[in-house]
Amino acid sequence: MKSLFLLLLAPCAFAQNPHTGDWWAGLSRMSKQEVVVGFLDGMALGANLTQMGAGTSTDSDCRYKITSSYSYVQSKFFARVAPEEIVAALDGLYADADNSSIILGRAVWIAVNQIARTPDDDIRRLIEQSRGMGY
Repeated sequence: MKSLFLLLLAPCAFAQNPHTGDWWAGLSRMSKQEVVVGFLDGMALGANLTQMGAGTSTDSDCRYKITSSYSYVQSKFFARVAPEEIVAALDGLYADADNSSIILGRAVWIAVNQIARTPDDDIRRLIEQSRGMGY
């Protein structure tokens, strides 16, 4: 009975822990890699779902726009990046306590921009905009 109760409460506990730097710091190295792989899988799923939904659109060229946009971002920022590189960049980003409020989705975007050698001023601006943003 106790196990069932804890199982039912698990989503509540999960929902109260936003995926920010403090959450990230509590993960093991393996868990961090699994989170990044799941994030990347979620990106691909999101792209597929968006394209499927675009099939019923009255905008005849939206499917092309969606596919082109995703392909550009994927090839520029994610194609040649290993999950371990993203983990290391996230560890570096979250090592600065001022960045602990940045949610994971924004932090991954900052990390892949750093890996892609986006200019430092642009990275700094992304970081400052992302602090305390929430979901």
